[in-house]
Amino acid sequence: MTTGSAASIHGRTSGVDFSEESANVAGPRELKLRVLGAAVSVVLQAGVTPDMYADLRLAWSRCLDQTGESVHAVSSSVAGSAHSDERAFRATVSSVVGSALVTGGTFREFASELTSAVTLAGITAGRGDLVMLHAAALADGKTGRAVALVGRSGMGKTTATRCLGAALGYVTDETVAVDGSGKIVPYPKPLSLIVEDANAPKRQISPDDLGLLVAPAATTLALIVLLDRNPDATVPKVTPLSHGEAMIELAPHTSSLGEVSQPVSRLCGILDATGGAVRVTYSEAADLAAVLPGLLERPAISKTWTSVLSGGTRPSEGQPRLDAARFTVLKRADLLDAVEIPSPSGDGTELIVMNGQGVIRLTGIGPAIWHALATPGDVDGIADRLAPHIGLPPGYESHLRSSVEKLRTHGILTDASPVELVNIA
Repeated sequence: MTTGSAASIHGRTSGVDFSEESANVAGPRELKLRVLGAAVSVVLQAGVTPDMYADLRLAWSRCLDQTGESVHAVSSSVAGSAHSDERAFRATVSSVVGSALVTGGTFREFASELTSAVTLAGITAGRGDLVMLHAAALADGKTGRAVALVGRSGMGKTTATRCLGAALGYVTDETVAVDGSGKIVPYPKPLSLIVEDANAPKRQISPDDLGLLVAPAATTLALIVLLDRNPDATVPKVTPLSHGEAMIELAPHTSSLGEVSQPVSRLCGILDATGGAVRVTYSEAADLAAVLPGLLERPAISKTWTSVLSGGTRPSEGQPRLDAARFTVLKRADLLDAVEIPSPSGDGTELIVMNGQGVIRLTGIGPAIWHALATPGDVDGIADRLAPHIGLPPGYESHLRSSVEKLRTHGILTDASPVELVNIA
């Protein structure tokens, strides 16, 4: 049995702390923004000159809230305000989910921290409703079909955005948030670029100043690309990924995935709608321009996965042996979600589950063990239940025990409580 796992990230920002309540703040200069669908207010409190305010307004021009919606404040306390006079620049970022004090010793540092705080406010507001990928996105100006470019730092997301944004509309370079219908909630923030010193705070530059096209008002996620930048790649290579492979790679690039209802099912549905994720190995951003238009035309694929938490597992045979001196009685641990998918090899199935540790992919004998524990059982009882369905070769005991222990380590299986044992005895 093999297992793969990946934890979902949660937005965190240096120097910023969101409280449970919003602050009632007012000031002469304010930016009212629309961030991932949420109203966010930035009140500039100290250090920002009129020219700096104009620069910030230009940088955030595509996120300015045209609806006139206000942030409803319920408290006058802002976390960290006791130390506010120590920094030259200061602002308060408020939304319906809370408020944060943002400071900086220089304007560039302040602007960078402000971008992080505004992003975190939008992500926090979208928890539980939106599937959010840390990714860049660009959309076809005619169809609104959009590609999400996913990859760890250094894979070239921002560089690709600058290059491709001359032909495709700019949606975001930070967070691709997908609602239940597959629509992307836009976030055309300023781009955060390294200028001069790589160790200095990134400069926040307006997409208008970079000549990036404006995306259509309505965009639909049509393609997910995992970027694999390789300077030695002579031509771009496209590798389709199975849903299991894709979800293990995507999970570390998500925010608050575990707070979404049926998170694994939601991801599977997104992968179906986008024709399945692909990995693109490339050398330079211009190489992507040669392959993305064709990939954006790929059709959706049919559903092949099944949710297994609300039924659909076969009944288990036999009762657990309750000799506690020799055997530990096991049961399935509580999971956030689980789906069963045909194995890419065509031999059996695999389970994709999510628990508090993250997204975990069960292959080999793992799915069979999970099915065998539809009711609690010890290791020997599991073997009795497996034998009629998959057969057990001579000497299977050590492999089975090792596989069971891996499932326990990953939080898929746990010990049954004495109360549960009495109920099934």
